[in-house]
Amino acid sequence: MIRRFLLLLVLVVPLLVFAQQSAMKSSEDAPAYHPPISGPKVYQAYCAVCHGADGKGNGPAAATLKTWPADLTIIAKRNDGTFPTLHVAEKIEGDSMVAAHGSREMPLWGPVFRSMAHGHSDSARVRIENLLTYLESIQEK
Repeated sequence: MIRRFLLLLVLVVPLLVFAQQSAMKSSEDAPAYHPPISGPKVYQAYCAVCHGADGKGNGPAAATLKTWPADLTIIAKRNDGTFPTLHVAEKIEGDSMVAAHGSREMPLWGPVFRSMAHGHSDSARVRIENLLTYLESIQEK
């Protein structure tokens, strides 16, 4: 129950904030709200709640999950020192199941990013690519 609430919260709150800010601001008052696009900001907005601000799997929602979130700083270490960009992209986009998440506790971010991009896959792709670049940058050496 708590897990569902947290997942709903993670998915819905950014969209509600976007809708509220869009409704409150006219084009004359201020620029429209744009969801984060830089890798670090996308990570903080969508990943840190479970994986932690440092990527080590210690986010505030981690204890409520069936399986503890992965330490994202050792992805390359677990893959013989190479960051598996395509594999990680598939996990983020939801193109493959994450066995450790059992029934798929990790949200499917591809559809979320595409909806924020109003159907423009190139904008969603930029978010994912920027997130991948950020994740690669936080790998333990």
